[in-house]
Amino acid sequence: MSDGMGMVLLIVGMGLCSFLPRYLPLAVLADREMRPLVETLLKYTPPAVLAALVFPAILAPSGKGLELSLANPYLIGGVVTFAAGMVSKRFLLSTAIGIAAFYLSRWLLG
Repeated sequence: MSDGMGMVLLIVGMGLCSFLPRYLPLAVLADREMRPLVETLLKYTPPAVLAALVFPAILAPSGKGLELSLANPYLIGGVVTFAAGMVSKRFLLSTAIGIAAFYLSRWLLG
């Protein structure tokens, strides 16, 4: 087998390993009705995953413990983004405001 063919098989195999665990539950459970509790829990899964990814980067950007001060531009940007989202209810607007707050605080803090 040539190196090119091996690379193609590797890419296809990795694609299947990524796709199948996501698709199979949908295919198997598509015809079944879920209990209300399960639907409620699944509704909160995306925000929980997003929080688990974002909060460590905001609260401990250097990875050396919590940095809960106004000298942390990540914290300032996160708080401003959250506040803008609560007020505007618009994702892109609140994200843009948060990014601007992050870079402005980074520039002001040096």
